[in-house]
Amino acid sequence: MGVVETSILNKIRDLARMPELVDRFAAEHRLSPNVVFGMNVALDEMLSNIIKYGYADDAIHEIRVRLSVDGSMVVTEIEDDGRPFDPCAAPEVDVDAPAEARKVGGLGIHIVRKLMAQMDYTRIAGRNRLVMKMLLEQGSAERQACN
Repeated sequence: MGVVETSILNKIRDLARMPELVDRFAAEHRLSPNVVFGMNVALDEMLSNIIKYGYADDAIHEIRVRLSVDGSMVVTEIEDDGRPFDPCAAPEVDVDAPAEARKVGGLGIHIVRKLMAQMDYTRIAGRNRLVMKMLLEQGSAERQACN
């Protein structure tokens, strides 16, 4: 089982490194284009949120990213020292409401939840740890990412 790990800084410009990391990982594991797309969307959304909203200061912080395959799942782990935030506890977005009645925000997390088969959040020793699992074979069955 090949594992790819990297760290980025809490700077938006560092997000540009993620697609190359995913591509390298995908080539090694022969992942489908749909899985690669989903991984890129999820990483961009979650890392962007951490960088934009996770820190109360302007200091440099390290965000760790780890990609692996475990059985029938691609596992993406993100660890940071930002403010506590559990994406599974974020309110559901009413995508059926008219656009003018919807609250701003939350749509990205909604999309990530739909892409993932499972999401788990823990806060340990002042660090957020988000584990997202995506099926290697994307099916049409409705999944519940957050328990």
